[in-house]
Amino acid sequence: MTDSAAAMPIVLFDGRCGFCTWSVHVARKYVRPRAQFLAYQSVDLDQFPVSREECEAAVQFVDGSKVSSGALAVGRILGVGVGMWPQVGRVVSAPAVLPVSERVYRFVARHRGRLWGVTPAISD
Repeated sequence: MTDSAAAMPIVLFDGRCGFCTWSVHVARKYVRPRAQFLAYQSVDLDQFPVSREECEAAVQFVDGSKVSSGALAVGRILGVGVGMWPQVGRVVSAPAVLPVSERVYRFVARHRGRLWGVTPAISD
């Protein structure tokens, strides 16, 4: 990794999930976050302060030693985007809204295998 990439937040996503891979494509195209997206299956997780179980359960936003998971990670991804996305990220992550955001995230995560998607980033 280069120094600039090392300073950039890392998003660890499920690379075997077509919906997750599609979501990464959408984020890169529209949100354009200042973050590096990595399929957690393709990296040595020992270099990050997260476990495989945490990555299997939810998307992880790693910024140095600070880790956000699930809906809060989505809010952080939006927060490092361009244009209106940081404001959307603040709403998603707001204490009054976060319980609802987390319920929506959990619902989507439970049903992601039934949702649209693209060819997963990693195949078996």
